[in-house]
Amino acid sequence: MSQPGSIPRTKALTLTGHKGAVNVARFNSDGKYCLTGGQDRQIRLWKVDTGEKVVEFEGHARDVLDLQVSPDNSRFASVGNDRAVFLWDVATQRIIKKCDGHLHRINTVGFSPNSALFASGSLDKTVRIWDNRSNSRRPVQQLEEATDSVTTLAFNDTEMLTGSADGFVRVYDMRQGQMTADFTGSPVTSGAWSADNRCILIGALDHTLRLFDRSNGTLLNHYEGHQSSQFKMECCFSRSGAHVISGSEDGAIWFWDILEASRAQRVLAHSSIVTCVAYHPTESALLSSSSDGSVIIWR
Repeated sequence: MSQPGSIPRTKALTLTGHKGAVNVARFNSDGKYCLTGGQDRQIRLWKVDTGEKVVEFEGHARDVLDLQVSPDNSRFASVGNDRAVFLWDVATQRIIKKCDGHLHRINTVGFSPNSALFASGSLDKTVRIWDNRSNSRRPVQQLEEATDSVTTLAFNDTEMLTGSADGFVRVYDMRQGQMTADFTGSPVTSGAWSADNRCILIGALDHTLRLFDRSNGTLLNHYEGHQSSQFKMECCFSRSGAHVISGSEDGAIWFWDILEASRAQRVLAHSSIVTCVAYHPTESALLSSSSDGSVIIWR
């Protein structure tokens, strides 16, 4: 059964200032701050309780497509159309290092839970893994199993999930050096681990989210109603795990009961594509960004 209050419905704050589409919005690990990145090549840090802009980070030469905060909150990584991976120090607001090597735009970036590693996935069909503790600008590992653009990646304690436009979801066991692959049938655009790491939520360009059992690849449920046929959009779990959430190309945010997939709720959030949704780590609050240039915190 759905838990009361697990679906944020009230617009609490609208964060404005980006010029052009906002491609990504992320909470930090304690939810006190959020970061946004967009078409204007800027990354902005905001206070979540007040909506105040704290600082702007500038360094990208083209659109910022994704960013991720390290679990210890000391650093964040950002990627984009300029084919570079930037590692930033939050306290000094400076670039620690710029990692080059990808041949095309970089779609996705993520940190391992212990903050030791971060990884990037690109249109060049590769995933590159970088050492957060080293000054080296060269990857420690390069994964080349994808046959099309790598669009999403996410770590859990021991594994890394990747999704590709080739329709495959690949999970790499970082300790054993093994990989498993499952074919979804449609280009994959987003992926997320459940809190217990037993399930994987996948978004694809066929207007469908799919929930898979991690242990055997069984399709547990699927969720429909939103529009997703052309653009990369994020999906996520609610903090309670009772709902799955996705943006939509018509500007709406969709919430489905994780067990009863037909029980969906739709909130018209933005005037254009909802590019990213992220659930607050400790509260019933949701962050959404859009190609209309706005970012909203919902409670």
